[in-house]
Amino acid sequence: MSFNQDDKLLTTEEHISNYVREFAAIEDAMEPFKEQRRDLRESYDDNGWLSKEEMRLAVKAYRLVKSDTDMEQLTEYFNKLKRTVRSINV
Repeated sequence: MSFNQDDKLLTTEEHISNYVREFAAIEDAMEPFKEQRRDLRESYDDNGWLSKEEMRLAVKAYRLVKSDTDMEQLTEYFNKLKRTVRSINV
């Protein structure tokens, strides 16, 4: 996306309108991929290859690896949160 000097002359409402228009176009373009993803999950579930929980965990693990998450730090925060939640629920 590139912007020029004329962009500063637009009102907030015009910027909102442009933003929503572009956002909607991106959402529409993504829809076939979302359908593909749903079909993939449904196929793996229907064939009994993976449970829904296994698929969710696989995606979470993939995203952690992709984002280069520090597992030691994540575990530390997870354990802190677990203790906090337990103390709230007691």
